[in-house]
Amino acid sequence: MKSKSPATIAGWGLTPAAAGRNKWAAMTASIWMQCVSGSGYTFGFYSPLLKSTQIYDQQTLDTVAFFKDLGANAGVISGAIYSSSPEASRPRLVLALGAVQCFAGYFFMWLSVAGILHRPPVPLMCLFMLFAAHSLTFFNTTNVVTAARNFPDHRGTAIGIMKVAVFYVK
Repeated sequence: MKSKSPATIAGWGLTPAAAGRNKWAAMTASIWMQCVSGSGYTFGFYSPLLKSTQIYDQQTLDTVAFFKDLGANAGVISGAIYSSSPEASRPRLVLALGAVQCFAGYFFMWLSVAGILHRPPVPLMCLFMLFAAHSLTFFNTTNVVTAARNFPDHRGTAIGIMKVAVFYVK
């Protein structure tokens, strides 16, 4: 059996210098992901179009917005998937599931607004919005947990920098 060099980390063949670069690359990627995945904040931009093309009154639009807020704040599923998946594939799996969910939710909303899909019933549009907004919890879970694990002595600082950069850009 081949012994592992003491200069490698956790048997992955990474030197401490390479591991340091990888955690900073992950932090940079997380900041960028947080910056571009803010679709939940843009509801005000596209809600007038949603209201006019789907012939919604303000109360119906508020119902759709409620499901946006519900989806964006219910991150239990993404956390459970992250915790129960194999450690090597955790970030990739959760990000992939979030991307699929985001695409599905916004794609069906777009199909409805563009007139390609016949105007769906309000509960179905609420489900589309729930899926689209819920995908953000998958990105947040992956980014926050990865930052906390990569910077165990500076978890709060790392997560704070990532979140502040997001609000600064938006």
